[in-house]
Amino acid sequence: MKKSLLEIYALAVCFVTVICFAIVLGIGLYDILEMSNPEMTIKSYQYQRHQSNEAFSRNKSKYKEKYSEAEITKIREKSYSVALKAEQRDAIQSFIRVLIIMLIDIIIFLIHWRLGKYAREPSTK
Repeated sequence: MKKSLLEIYALAVCFVTVICFAIVLGIGLYDILEMSNPEMTIKSYQYQRHQSNEAFSRNKSKYKEKYSEAEITKIREKSYSVALKAEQRDAIQSFIRVLIIMLIDIIIFLIHWRLGKYAREPSTK
C-alpha cells in the first residue's frame, strides 16, 4: 500500500506534535510542583542565602552595621517569603504558556490527523 505525500506529511506533523506535547507536559508537571511546593524548586543560591542571618548578610555589610540580629532575622524571613512568592508566580506564568502550547498542539494535531485520514481514504473518482 503506497502512501501519498500528503499522508506522509500529515502523519509527520502529528508525530512532531506528539513529541512536543510530551515535552510540554513534563514542563507543566514541573510547574505544578513549583506552584504547590516552591521551597522544593527554589534555586539553590536563594535557598542557601535565606537559611541563616550570616549567609543572608554575607555580601551586605550594611545589615550588620545598621540592624540587630532580630531585625536581620525579620528582614531575611520577609525576603524568603518574597522569593517563594516570586517562584510561585513564575510557575503560574510558565504553566499558562504550557497550556497555550498544549492547546495549539492539540489543534494542529487534530487538523493533520484528519488530513492524514482523508489522504489515506481511497479515491472514488
